[in-house]
Amino acid sequence: MTPEQLLDEAFTLLNSPSRSMRRCWQRGCACLTRLALEQGLRIYWDRIAPSVTRCPMRHQLLALPAFTDASTALLARTAWHGLSRAMHHHVYELAPTVAELQGWHRDVTRLLPRLGAVTVANTITDSG
Repeated sequence: MTPEQLLDEAFTLLNSPSRSMRRCWQRGCACLTRLALEQGLRIYWDRIAPSVTRCPMRHQLLALPAFTDASTALLARTAWHGLSRAMHHHVYELAPTVAELQGWHRDVTRLLPRLGAVTVANTITDSG
């Protein structure tokens, strides 16, 4: 699935969760949204700096400001960390709210075109 398709599925789950997912739809929505973000970053790195794709996601997010603008890097980092926390919550924690899930979904939806719009020429100019 493409990042856009994953976001579409997350949107569907967020707006009309099925009865079979009544206890886990929030985590499912967070998982689909984070997967869309990770795939978008993989596509970005394959085009800009292929060697970075072999690094763990935390390292990729640390490297991102060197290759793109600060606001894009911050958006990616905060969305990924928020979604990761939502996916790995403990039994004693509350599930993420609809507003939080909508916010992360909106952030990733805004982020994917930004990552696709960056070219190697822009990266070299911006960082050098």
